[in-house]
Amino acid sequence: MLQIGLACVLFAFAAPVIAFEFVVLGDMPYGDEPVIEEQYRKLIEHVNQENPDFVIHLGDTKSGSTLCSDEFYTRQKALFSIFTAPLLYTPGDNEWTDCHRSNNGSYDPLDRLKMLRQVVFDDSYFEQSAFLGLQSQGALMREFSDFIENQMWISSGTLFLLIHVVGSNNNMDSGTSIGEREFLLREKANQHWIHRAFDLLQEDRIHDLVVVFHGDPFVDWMMPQPSLMYSGFLETVGTALFENAKTTDKKILFIHGDTHQYTWNHPFFAAGHVRGNVSRLVVPGAGDMRAVKISIQRESDDYYILDMIE
Repeated sequence: MLQIGLACVLFAFAAPVIAFEFVVLGDMPYGDEPVIEEQYRKLIEHVNQENPDFVIHLGDTKSGSTLCSDEFYTRQKALFSIFTAPLLYTPGDNEWTDCHRSNNGSYDPLDRLKMLRQVVFDDSYFEQSAFLGLQSQGALMREFSDFIENQMWISSGTLFLLIHVVGSNNNMDSGTSIGEREFLLREKANQHWIHRAFDLLQEDRIHDLVVVFHGDPFVDWMMPQPSLMYSGFLETVGTALFENAKTTDKKILFIHGDTHQYTWNHPFFAAGHVRGNVSRLVVPGAGDMRAVKISIQRESDDYYILDMIE
């Protein structure tokens, strides 16, 4: 592991207290070759050695040019089980929205989404994460009973929010009426889940918020507004998340994948100023098969400590 350490000043100061640690990774494994899975298994082994409180996979558990077969989902579920810490997961576009491609098997994307939910989000998924007090939108909101993948929990005063936002324009451009209905209902579900999280963020017991999804909605970090790549992200990221983020000074961390290049910045502007309390992490992925360990250290100037795991 490549680690950025803090100098210890003996006798004078106590070391900052780490509230907890978790690991995020995404956009992997890409490819069916045995060497790719071997590399992925080795990374999982290194993650396990760090003994994090939990691990979050940000989606795209396959490349965009491999089959969306039933066997793929069961194989990825088996790989998830190798993590010794509880494994949380939010879907990516490669697992379902792109499955209509001929090199993916020309599947119906909504059929693959149904299969994904059945295989990954089974009883064992919620049993292994039960100690977190994890809540699923599908269980809490009858109107959105299908959205078991939208999750929320609190760890040591940090509120975690997982919402189903994917690449490929968030599946807005499916070209079918049933696909359009899926997009609109998922947008509505995501927005309700976001508003619930920001209501909780107002409580004194909640110190900060971590929002996790797959798709990368940003295209130019230098613009004086959150520059949105496609309108498929507008309502969830550009409106629900951005407008709510402007109402609080508490720390907010957005974590996503999709574009595979490690990035850390402050993407939101308001009244001409950077929202310094809002940070963004893009995890590496695809050919860059690394994970990121995040330590929450509230008493330090370095609120988030990031360590690469290779």
